[in-house]
Amino acid sequence: MIDFRIARIAFLAAALLLAGCDHRQQRPPRRPDLIAVAESAPYLCDLVPEQAFRRVTGLSIPLRGKWDGPQRGNGLCLAYASGREAPLGLDWSFNAGEQALRRQERMWEDNSSRKLPADLGRGLAVIRPTAGADPRPNFVIALFRCGKRQPWISIDFAPVVRGRDALTDLVGFIRIAEQRFGRLHKCAPKPS
Repeated sequence: MIDFRIARIAFLAAALLLAGCDHRQQRPPRRPDLIAVAESAPYLCDLVPEQAFRRVTGLSIPLRGKWDGPQRGNGLCLAYASGREAPLGLDWSFNAGEQALRRQERMWEDNSSRKLPADLGRGLAVIRPTAGADPRPNFVIALFRCGKRQPWISIDFAPVVRGRDALTDLVGFIRIAEQRFGRLHKCAPKPS
């Protein structure tokens, strides 16, 4: 007679052995690209390096930056993507910088906004908690000097890929935007 205990152990051992013999190759989990935001052409909206933006957001779809009219004393640009809301917005002005910054400081005073490093001027970076309802939850604004003028720039963009530090990316993008702005407007960006 067969001892049912021995049969049960043999059955469980065979089941465990077969479960571990999956011959399909399993891919290791994809690791996020943690390379720091770096300046490189081409640029979206003249100030944001496209390659870095794609690495940070994971977007591979075609993007097209479009300015809202001529850029004399200010500019608003959205980088559009076919079939979805614009994943990048950029706004700048030579006017009303103090008011723009104060408005943003009041708006985000209850959230976990972070001040920008002093070498970038005055400003803040914030990640808006939206549970996916906001297509551009990452926001940064900087008020700085550029020659004799005091412009401000704000950037908001799509969620970052899992594993990246959105606040670090926000600071990286505004740093590049200020330097690009200075080259385009022939002035040297300095803290305000």
